[in-house]
Amino acid sequence: MVDFLKNNYFLIIYAVALIVSIVRYRRYFDTVLKYFPIIIAYTFLSEVLGFLIRDYEGFQIAYIETYSYSNNLIFNIFDIIFFLYFYHVFWKVIATRRYRKFIQFGALLFVIVSIINPFFQNPIVFPQTYAITVGSFVLIMAVLLYFRELRSREEKTTNSRNLLLWIGSGLLIFYSFYPLLMSNWLWSRVSYEYYYVGEFHHLLIALMYTAFIIGFIRMGRRLRL
Repeated sequence: MVDFLKNNYFLIIYAVALIVSIVRYRRYFDTVLKYFPIIIAYTFLSEVLGFLIRDYEGFQIAYIETYSYSNNLIFNIFDIIFFLYFYHVFWKVIATRRYRKFIQFGALLFVIVSIINPFFQNPIVFPQTYAITVGSFVLIMAVLLYFRELRSREEKTTNSRNLLLWIGSGLLIFYSFYPLLMSNWLWSRVSYEYYYVGEFHHLLIALMYTAFIIGFIRMGRRLRL
């Protein structure tokens, strides 16, 4: 159990984030983030299922002996849902028309690349790195555009209590590195383990969800989005 928690401590942070998101739900239940606890729960379940597939022979989705441990299909599907969810969130909260147009175009591009990517990389065996790269870039830009618009609003003093600001910060921390992490895994499983890329990946997850938790705790009496 100690080894499990040491190697998968980020699962505890997922669970804490889910609990806090539910406890604080009444403060944002009627905003664009009302489905966010479902996304966190889906993330947590995906990680647990991915862990079982990777480490236990009884759970398997890639019936290729060399890649029997592969859980990439779980996360390839997850990435599509996660990216599209946050594109929708930032598209809804951003008021500037040209920023919204960019997010619309970026979301469409991401969908197109996600459809094309499986022709170049088997989605059951490999991360869809082209889709991940495009998806991460569009999400990062959406967050930065939201931050830029936020700075121009009058309620600057309340920004630190803005849940979406903390969520956006967490997303920036993780998705600035995500394409690089997945590309490393694709080209060399050995280097992924030798250079502790997996540990760095888990650290980024922990930092992202810690930012989410801080946002839930610090958010104002009623969230305005």
